[in-house]
Amino acid sequence: MSRVATVNFADEVHGDTFGTKAFNFFESDGETPMDLSDATAKVQIRRGSYNGKLVETATSGDGITWVDQSQGQLTLGGFIIDWGASGDYYYDLQLTYATSGIVRTYVRGKIEVLKEATT
Repeated sequence: MSRVATVNFADEVHGDTFGTKAFNFFESDGETPMDLSDATAKVQIRRGSYNGKLVETATSGDGITWVDQSQGQLTLGGFIIDWGASGDYYYDLQLTYATSGIVRTYVRGKIEVLKEATT
């Protein structure tokens, strides 16, 4: 089983505020919350592919909010989707552990951005 979960988001509309998405991280037993007190979180969103043009970076306090870091809970969202065009976008969520320096990507997926009618 892969340690990277694929989470595709419901459609978003270009020009709207990105809806809040909650993430809860658990140990391998699937029940015990991960203590992420030592971690920083980062999300990058790219157009067209995981290697596409970078359109958004979210970090703690700027698009990522820790709900309860010791219980592995955070949210992503609150930024405006002003990425230049509708289409498919790809993201991953990366955690960096301060003490060890270990970097882990646990979640990745696709966001379909629809063209807006009202500007």
